[in-house]
Amino acid sequence: MTNEKIRAEIVDMIPFRYMERFELLWTMITPRYERLTSEQIQMQKEMENERDMFWSALEDVTCSVLGVPSQALYSTTRKREIVTARQIIFFLVRPCYVLSLQNVGDRYKKDHATILHGIKQASAQVEWDKYYRANVERICFILAEMGYAKPMSFFIKFVDHVEHQKELKAKRKSKIK
Repeated sequence: MTNEKIRAEIVDMIPFRYMERFELLWTMITPRYERLTSEQIQMQKEMENERDMFWSALEDVTCSVLGVPSQALYSTTRKREIVTARQIIFFLVRPCYVLSLQNVGDRYKKDHATILHGIKQASAQVEWDKYYRANVERICFILAEMGYAKPMSFFIKFVDHVEHQKELKAKRKSKIK
């Protein structure tokens, strides 16, 4: 007997007023893959494939722009150029595919705190260093040319937000004086 048949029989026996609790309980005890339809499972696999292809493309483009060997991203080295490449990847991949810090860290054998620190460092560098910002923009532009538009749209929104925050800060300073 399949899970759907079992669920259908149970639903027939439960009074309506307890249905919401049953749905919650059912989602808790049933594995996720058994709750999804075959179309949803296929769509999820395609999304994961797209994410993996994007991640590989992002690594390749970042390494080529920064002049870093791509295998060095997975090493434990703390060389500045390799750490910078990793931080840019963290900065771009997380918001584009809404990944958890742990998911990003698993790929590079890093913990969630390292990923968070890398994202904060990259954000600060984009905000204050024009050369760094130009490199990230070049990476996003190349990815957009390859057909990945998410990084470029994220980067544009991020830069607009940074510029807006600078304007607000300048207005506050002028009012204080």
